[in-house]
Amino acid sequence: MNQLKSFTYRHPLVMSMLAIVVFTLFTEAINLKPVFSNILGSQGAAYLSGTLVQGTASILLVMLIAVSGLLRDAGFTRPKQWKQLWLVWPVIILSVLAGWSLFSGIIHLDTSQPLVIIFYMLVYLSTGFYEEILCRGFMLTGMLRKWGTTQKGIYLAVITSSMLFGLIHLVSLFLGRIALMASLTQVLYATFMGVFFAACVLRNKSIWPAIICHALFNICSDFNAIAVNGGFGQVSATNTTLADALSTMIVFMPLLIYGLFILRKVETSNPSLKDAGINLALHKS
Repeated sequence: MNQLKSFTYRHPLVMSMLAIVVFTLFTEAINLKPVFSNILGSQGAAYLSGTLVQGTASILLVMLIAVSGLLRDAGFTRPKQWKQLWLVWPVIILSVLAGWSLFSGIIHLDTSQPLVIIFYMLVYLSTGFYEEILCRGFMLTGMLRKWGTTQKGIYLAVITSSMLFGLIHLVSLFLGRIALMASLTQVLYATFMGVFFAACVLRNKSIWPAIICHALFNICSDFNAIAVNGGFGQVSATNTTLADALSTMIVFMPLLIYGLFILRKVETSNPSLKDAGINLALHKS
């Protein structure tokens, strides 16, 4: 355990990439859908399988963060320690825009399958937990420990971890779930969102608001899958043209700008004191 903790301190970028590979294989290789399909049907079984697998991955990640000595720094704090929650407002607006087809009555939920709706909510909640704990809880925190919480260290850690978060979404392209143009667009806007969520974690002094907002956005983004005559299981037709991709980038670009802006007020530390603290922790390990 001490060797793992020391390796995480010294090589956060390598450890981040290893974590991405291991947990991506874990979440993609394990498929519990056949276990539940006879009871819940294909769609419900897929959602329940995703919930259980991502939930398990989240627990394992929390254990890894704890072993690495990063649990508190990763933002697992109590509500009374949360700060400036109002900063998440852009994601609330984007969530409303993403779900506008439902909120405006263009589509309607298929209420004949209540369990499917419940598992739909749960799978996207588990996605919020899994992706935030991996990318902001583990990767971002490890990079900050290594590179320091000076202004330079903060921006480097936020941008690097956010780019890795964006690149994770290429998995959908390789598995044939999404077209090339749509995948590249997703990588870019996920990177923008990553910067924003990282900034919120650091300003809020908690990972929980980011988890909740991430889950909310994902839930609102795919209502068509649980709508009457919905498109569950179909390859997404969103952002398949250059014009659509550019429009999406225009919508999400403010998140990047806003995230970088609010990072300016994140508390920084004296680099020499930070390095001394890390060296002391490594010596004790």
